[in-house]
Amino acid sequence: MAARLFRPHGHGAAVGQLFFIYNSKFLFQYSTIADKTACDQTHFLVNYLVNSLGFSRGEAISTSTKVTRSKSTGNPQSVLNFFEKSGLDKTHIGKIVSAVPKLLVCDVDKTLKPKLDILQQLGLFGSDLVKVITGSVSILKSLEVSDLEFCISYLRKILGSDEYVVKAIKKRACLLSVKACERVRINMLFFQSIGFTDDDIKKFILQNPYTLLANPEVVEEKVHRLENEFNISRASGLFIHGVDVFISMKESTVDTKLGVLRDYGWSKWDIIKLVQLLPYCLRLSEEKLRAALDFYMVQLGLKPAYLASHPTLLMFSMKKRVLPRLEFMRSLVEKKLCDEDYNLYTVLLPSEQKFYQAYVLAHKMPDVCELYNKIQQHGKDKK
Repeated sequence: MAARLFRPHGHGAAVGQLFFIYNSKFLFQYSTIADKTACDQTHFLVNYLVNSLGFSRGEAISTSTKVTRSKSTGNPQSVLNFFEKSGLDKTHIGKIVSAVPKLLVCDVDKTLKPKLDILQQLGLFGSDLVKVITGSVSILKSLEVSDLEFCISYLRKILGSDEYVVKAIKKRACLLSVKACERVRINMLFFQSIGFTDDDIKKFILQNPYTLLANPEVVEEKVHRLENEFNISRASGLFIHGVDVFISMKESTVDTKLGVLRDYGWSKWDIIKLVQLLPYCLRLSEEKLRAALDFYMVQLGLKPAYLASHPTLLMFSMKKRVLPRLEFMRSLVEKKLCDEDYNLYTVLLPSEQKFYQAYVLAHKMPDVCELYNKIQQHGKDKK
């Protein structure tokens, strides 16, 4: 019964059937042509990625799949040609395509060219340009041209020159987003309110942009922790360094490092002293921190109070500085060229050149120079 209700009748039904057959045939032909075009495009892209950009077959197929799934209608070949004409070599293009495959279907004239022109006018070329593009995938893909211009203008106002803007965005390409610039603005206001100068803020952006890009609420919390838990005054010259360290590290990471110090018998006041004098000690990896504490405290018998007062000892490389110098000093003691109770800190603190002049050349003995060179070479061979 239901079948009869939907069964076509009469002349109109015949016309409808003919229209359906014709339309289906047209759609089938259109679909076939579209499929063939897409297939040809994919085939070209895979071959180009393999033969010209050095992709493996698997990488090329994976990349082309991401491109063909995109709803955009741009022509990958025109994008690749554009990149080549823009002065990018095969290696550069390969890195860009690998990081942001969907750029291959972006509109060259509306999307890619205006932005690339802006970046090149700023002074970004070659590997530097690639570093910025791959460092923040939205720059060429989705960021509006007007927003890109705004971000560069804003950073230029803070930093004072295009050269500094380039330096900053090479470290953190995500600075080129409106959201990032807003975070910078909010954090700048807070830092200014606690006494940081424009030059201080400029140094933050150039050396460690994350300090200005962190969540503003988290920034305030960490600054307050630095003041309240570690008693570092805003007037202290090391306050700015403490802020830099604490904001760039996760709370859990800081707590882990403090836990390591406690494991070796450090008191609350020892830890406070260390952080006050050299907060960058907290950036040591847990492995390096434990190795330094093992050597100084377990092998040499130094106390936490001494290390807290001489925190740079923890920062020195064991293989490159500490062990070679102490081995050399032991040899000098054996030759009776040095007192056994020499000052450890005085020996380890000088630069390589100053140490060589004070402890090697000062003896004016060829065998001493030869001994030092042997110890240095032995240290290099062990790496």
